This record gives sequence, C-alpha cells and structure tokens, in this order.
Amino acid sequence: MPEHSTPFAPRPRGPVPRGFTRRGLLRAAFGAAALAPLAACSVPGARVHVPTGKAEIAAAVDDFWSGKKRSGKLDFVNYTQYIDVDPRDQSKHPTLDAFTRESGVKIAYHELIDDSASWFGKIQPEFASGQGIGYDLMVIGGDSYLTKYIELGCLAPLDHSRLPTFARHGGAVFKNSSFDPGNVYTVPWQSGMTGIGYDPARVGRKITSWQDLLDPKLRGKVGMWNDAVQMGNIALLAVGVNPETSTHADWRKAAAWLRRQRDAGMVRSYSTATYQSSLQRGDLAASLVYSGDVFQANQSGSELEFVIPDEGGLLWTDNLCIPSTASHAVDALAYMDYVYRPEVAAKITETVQFVCPVPGAQQVIAEDAAAATGKRHTVLDAMSTSPLVFPTKADQSKLRRLRVLDKEEEKQWNALFEPIYQA
Repeated sequence: MPEHSTPFAPRPRGPVPRGFTRRGLLRAAFGAAALAPLAACSVPGARVHVPTGKAEIAAAVDDFWSGKKRSGKLDFVNYTQYIDVDPRDQSKHPTLDAFTRESGVKIAYHELIDDSASWFGKIQPEFASGQGIGYDLMVIGGDSYLTKYIELGCLAPLDHSRLPTFARHGGAVFKNSSFDPGNVYTVPWQSGMTGIGYDPARVGRKITSWQDLLDPKLRGKVGMWNDAVQMGNIALLAVGVNPETSTHADWRKAAAWLRRQRDAGMVRSYSTATYQSSLQRGDLAASLVYSGDVFQANQSGSELEFVIPDEGGLLWTDNLCIPSTASHAVDALAYMDYVYRPEVAAKITETVQFVCPVPGAQQVIAEDAAAATGKRHTVLDAMSTSPLVFPTKADQSKLRRLRVLDKEEEKQWNALFEPIYQA
C-alpha cells in the first residue's frame, strides 16, 4: 500500500466517549471472540441444516421470501458512530432520512451493539426460544459469531433478485467471502485492513514485510496484540500461508513464528488497547495496527505510515444481515440495496471513514470535495484519494480474509495462540 499520512479521523458526535467508536470496539470485539468463543452459548440452540448448492439455496430463498411484502417500517440496530450524521445536528442521519422520503419506510435506528460476543449472548436465547429479537436489520462482524448465526438458522437467506444495486456497485473484493460464499446471508456494511503501522523516524527505513518485525534493531520496540484471532491470522501470512485455506500444520508453524518473535525480545507489549497511543508517544517503533488507527494518529500530529506487507494483510468486514425473525424483512432488504448507491455510500463514508465497499463512491466524494471549501474540502479531497478508504487493485490483491473456524477448531486455535501473549 502506498505509504502516507492523512489529515482526518472519524468525527465524534453527541456525548459518546471517543473510546466507544466502532474502530475502538473492533479491538474488543476480535479479542472477545478469541478469548471466550463459547461464553455466549449458555442457552442451547439446535443447529439447523445449512443449505448448500444453488438449487438448495434458491429453495431456501423462495421459502423465506414467499408472500412477504413491504410494511413501511424498519428496525435497524448498529454499532455506535457507524453511520453518516448531519454536521449541524448529529442526532440526524441524512441517508436514513432520504430513504424514508423516497420509500415511505419509517426507520427506528438503534446503536446498541458493543461487540460480537455480548450481542450474540443477548439475542441468541431469543432466537433459541423462537421469539423475534425486535430488529429487522443488524450489523455483524465477519468473525466466528457470524458462522454461529448461520449454523443456528438465525439469518435470512437474501433474495439477490432484489439486490441489483449491490450486484452492480459492490466491489468485487467484498463479494463471495470465505465466511459467506455467494453472499447468501450478508452484504458488507464497512470494511478495514490489518497491517503494520510504524514511525519512519524511529525505524529509519521502509517496512515492507512481516519479517521486519523480527529485525534485531527493533528489539523491544514492536507492538503485537492480545488477540488470538488477529495474531494467528497475521502469523499465517508471515509464514507464507493464506489464512483462509490454512491447515492445523500451518497453525503450528505460525505459532512457532510468534514464539520466535516473543523469545527474541522483539515485543514490548501485547495489547489491543494501547498500541495506537504507544506508537504516537514513541514507545513503539512499529506495531500490528488497523488501517483506520493511522488516520486518528496522524490527525493529532503524528507522522505514521501504514503498509500492507508483501506477504499480505488482512481484510475484515462488518456486514448487513437480516434476522430470520424479522417482521419487516422486505423493508430491510430494500434498505440493504439502497446503501450500495454510490451517492449513499459516499455520504456514509464521509462520516465513518472506513474502507468503502462501493468503489463508485470515490468519484462522488471527489465531486463533494470540489464543491466544498476550507477544512471540509481538505478532508474530502484527502479521503477521495486515500488507499486506506479506497484500496488500489494492487492493495486488494494482497489482502486476505480471516480463517473461518468451527467450534472444535476454535479450541485448537486458541490453545496454540493464546499462550503466546499470556505467558
């Protein structure tokens, strides 16, 4: 990825503390999924047959959507600070209001999701008992909990004949993921990348590889995470393995790479909570980072760089999905397609500043920048050209998805990777 700094960061709104943005919660979400993968399953839910093959999926789609019609209502639940806001009134969401004016669908919008584990723990008992959960559309990360939702029959199979805008404008890299092949249950909401962030002044050269985090010159100056999910997946990249297709033997090789790094004294700290501030203070010279954290750091005066290493980086995705208990599923599907209009995706991206799943939004943001003045022009102009918001094709070719783990694999994975940072 081209190395750069950017002058913008996600815009805080209302009284919500800065630490509770979706970007901050991502750190807790991945960590929770790794450390307590079964903690939310105290109420048992019987696994269902998951349809496979075109004919079986088509039959499931027909069965779910047959006879369903628009109701004019939609209950949408999301993470905090994860949608566009009106800069003059941050309690308003212009794209939601525009959808209501156009469609007549009244949206009740809720910001209640903190992380994958706690949200699953809250709603899974309601699914298991056959009750509706009260929401028609929700944002779910592409982690092991999404697999649980699918296995338990909690998500509606999507009728792609009603998603023509997604088909036309959704970026290819955001379709047909390993966690949901064919987008049977999900379409991306926002996305981001995991790579290396570093301070060029402290490192003294360009970082281009995961192997650079073994450089003796950086001993005691490298930041890693207390997060088995991300750590295991980046270590697989470091040893030349695509995480999505990795084997148990590959996992052992990746764990050995991490132990080698630890035992050589390379790592100053394993923390998902403090690496950004440690980079900014200069306590760390380089660290595993989310791409968006470089936005925030440079906004406050740092001059950090973000790189997707030659061996690859990770692409993570938060997804829109419809609960199988949704009362207003057709309205939810209509909104799901609506956000793939480039002009709508652009408005959302201009606020949340994550990787946008709609490439056509880039031109819209450039046009908005040309029409703006002052600081807004500067921010939008930088955003429209930033590879951290619109990764180049070369960048995309180096991105890989997280390994999808079943219940037994989770136990084996955590047994390998958790002791590395818990020792």
